[in-house]
Amino acid sequence: MSSVTLEKAERVATLFSSCIKGMMLYPPAHPSVLQPLREAASQCAEILFKQTEFKVGLVDDTFFFEEHLFTTPSAPVAELAQLIRNRGVDGFTFLKGLTQQELARFFAIMVRKSSGNAANAEELRREGVEHIVPSGKEGEEPPKENAKGALGMYGEALDAVEGVFREIENGRIPDCGKIITVVEEMVSSAIRDTPTLLGLSMIKDYDNYTYNHSVNVGILAMALGASLGFGKEELKDLGVAGMLHDIGKTRVAKEILNKPGKLTAAEMEEIKRHAEFGAEIIKEMPGVNPALSDAVLGHHIQHDRKGYPEWGRQRSFGIITDILAVADAYDALTTLRVYQRPYTPKAAIDRLRQLSGTTFDGRMVEKFVEMMGTYPVGTMVRLDTNEVAVVVRPNPADREAPAVRIIMDAAGELLPEPRVEQLKTADGEYYARIVAVFEPVVRSPEDAVRFLS
Repeated sequence: MSSVTLEKAERVATLFSSCIKGMMLYPPAHPSVLQPLREAASQCAEILFKQTEFKVGLVDDTFFFEEHLFTTPSAPVAELAQLIRNRGVDGFTFLKGLTQQELARFFAIMVRKSSGNAANAEELRREGVEHIVPSGKEGEEPPKENAKGALGMYGEALDAVEGVFREIENGRIPDCGKIITVVEEMVSSAIRDTPTLLGLSMIKDYDNYTYNHSVNVGILAMALGASLGFGKEELKDLGVAGMLHDIGKTRVAKEILNKPGKLTAAEMEEIKRHAEFGAEIIKEMPGVNPALSDAVLGHHIQHDRKGYPEWGRQRSFGIITDILAVADAYDALTTLRVYQRPYTPKAAIDRLRQLSGTTFDGRMVEKFVEMMGTYPVGTMVRLDTNEVAVVVRPNPADREAPAVRIIMDAAGELLPEPRVEQLKTADGEYYARIVAVFEPVVRSPEDAVRFLS
């Protein structure tokens, strides 16, 4: 275990970003360069006094500093990640004996390297930088998680949720073992590679809405929890609560649930009872944290307490309830229903913002928007180059310029090999800008593999 705390990791990464940005704008002796350089050197020396090395870089395109993964990094950390990405390496190892002069030379090399041109070990040594070593094969993209593995987890989650729902419909209270197992696997993805998990949440199965929606809410809840810094046990509770938040619908008549027309007042009241039914079921399920009963009970209570159940409006609900409410609404908005055309992901984000502070907790909406970006993962967009692309990763440094996968060229032809482009690099250069948004494109596992992986 490294001695580097999360706070120190973020501070050092921010200083590195400041040093590089300063060198882009000012001469080496300028105070805007020297001040962060001195502090960066001091922080590195403090770390290397306690250990022989520390590593910084990208894993599955997510920035890391030692064991700390920054799934929703601050703007300076996101800029540093982009610089590393553009320089053609996976990252760097900083060794005991590192000097301030070596750091300055290293930052100067990072500044002058053109995009896609690797900062290689030979060049660093030639410049007198002996205590910083690049990692990864130069010029190659870092390895990415096997999308089929992620899709396999998604399929297992669907099967587990359907199995639990069926058991309850048949009058039995099952344990939650299968759901907990798959949630534990997803927790690792939520921490390590949130965008891949978010991409899976864009899969829509209109014929199995209840199960599909339950899994997606679990995924969105875990991703949001990871962005808030939740630990593994808290994330597991979030995932289980998300996948079981609508379990009470098993006790609502199918003819009401599946009614294509407008519900009567009596039918609407019956639908509303699913939150209470779900809370009762959760309490009886072996292996489920009983505290999740409250989260399921309150996922429609609303931040301003104008929701349901009415008798629960005076109760105090925790942060899991607020997270479930946002995740539930976002997935519902982006899904085709008999009474609603699906919102595009961007339109759904805009709708959540409109309801921030009333229906939803404002802080939770803001964290969700920060995690998803203005153009969430899975959004299909047209660029000002006339190319069509799918958003694959938000850009915390600029929400209007995410990373995209180009799937169609300017002539309207599908690309045999879609390619990833950063719409805006850390140097401030634009590849293109988004000019239009289409309806959600990822409606099957096959789409997820083709467009998001």
